[in-house]
Amino acid sequence: MDYTKCYKEVLRMYSFIDPFAELIRHNENITYKVTEKGSENTYLLRMHKPITKNMQGVHNTREAIHSELEYLLAWSTHSELPVQIPIPNLNGELVSTVIIEQEEIHCSVLKWLFGENMCKQDLNTEETVSIFGTRIAHLHQFSMSYQHDSSFIRPKYELEWTNTMLTKLRTGEEMGIITSMDFNVLDKTFSLINDRIKLLSKTIETWGFIHADINYSNLILTSKGISFIDFGLSGFGYYAMDVAMGALMMKSEMRDAVLFGYTNIFTRRLDTEQLESFMLLAIFGYYAFLVSKKDSHKWLCEQMPNLIEVCKPFLNGKTIFYDI
Repeated sequence: MDYTKCYKEVLRMYSFIDPFAELIRHNENITYKVTEKGSENTYLLRMHKPITKNMQGVHNTREAIHSELEYLLAWSTHSELPVQIPIPNLNGELVSTVIIEQEEIHCSVLKWLFGENMCKQDLNTEETVSIFGTRIAHLHQFSMSYQHDSSFIRPKYELEWTNTMLTKLRTGEEMGIITSMDFNVLDKTFSLINDRIKLLSKTIETWGFIHADINYSNLILTSKGISFIDFGLSGFGYYAMDVAMGALMMKSEMRDAVLFGYTNIFTRRLDTEQLESFMLLAIFGYYAFLVSKKDSHKWLCEQMPNLIEVCKPFLNGKTIFYDI
């Protein structure tokens, strides 16, 4: 498909003045940085077309994209820090749809969030890591109060999601990327995690709208502090999943600081077993994505033994929160 033709078609649906587009990347979306020449007006154009078929899902539908953008609009009116604000097209619609080579492509535009992409060096003190934990808590705090109707559609991160992930990893075994012995360990690990998820209760304090993709590439250090970007995979799940992803980003000695910052807003106890389960699922999700990328197979083969060595003590009931 000629994506150059596609993005040019989309830009004509907005009131941009002489826009210039630069390709950023193609992952779960094809993204472009759009700048109006002669001004500082800058935007993010997203073409909701994942790079591989195994990344397709409900989040790529027009209804789900619209729901994400509605959430961002609401979040932007409550957040003390900058938010990627959706921009409507000339028809006042948040989602634009074009048909290129008989394929329907949904697109959206957000205001560009100025700042620096964060890295490990930016979160290397207990104070900054604790603040990061409070940022996750503030996001969840808003989600608890966010009102939506039945037309609000986003992915759900529960058993169907974990089972789909396992199916993708099984494909890796069939391709010879993952050995049968290693896949057997993964299968048992998923079974234990699913058993734990089945015991979790869905209450206003445990289940709601989550970011679901917290990592360094989705954090921007703005002049006002840490802001989250890329809600493309956001959906309904256990709040512990976001916290686990945040903790997974940190060195072992910094993980308690994430929990301290989070529980400073929510005084409830965070269950370590839950966090460990979601930390593993975050890793499994990344590996499942890489199974469909041939250029990553060598890396997967090299790294799989390390992951298996983490799963084994987990299966034996040992705490791995500081060892992943």
